[in-house]
Amino acid sequence: MKTLIDRIDRFIYRVKKLNKLIDSKTTIQGVIRSVLGALLLSVLVLLPIVLIIINMFIYTKLTFLLSVLLVFVVMGWSFLYYFFYYRLLKNYFPQIEDVDTRTPQLFESSLLAFVFAIIGFVVLTTVF
Repeated sequence: MKTLIDRIDRFIYRVKKLNKLIDSKTTIQGVIRSVLGALLLSVLVLLPIVLIIINMFIYTKLTFLLSVLLVFVVMGWSFLYYFFYYRLLKNYFPQIEDVDTRTPQLFESSLLAFVFAIIGFVVLTTVF
């Protein structure tokens, strides 16, 4: 058990170290542009899917299935957002090209997807 805890600790330390390296090479304006661009792109990509799912709520027998599908779409949104965020960050700051951004990207998006899954589970258990 101790080795698992040690591996998790080393992984989190590596993510923190990579985030500090990325933060040292970026500016506030570039990060704000990356955040806003990633929000816009990820919402534009998922908007048709969400609109189709919401329009299908007229079928009352599919309500629970569509609600679960919406939770999965929201969980997937976090992965899509961080993908676009780090991609735009690399475009705005070419000196980040050699930094491994995949590890913080997967860690942060997984953490956010886990939070969304818990919120979705709570909402679904209260509604249904």
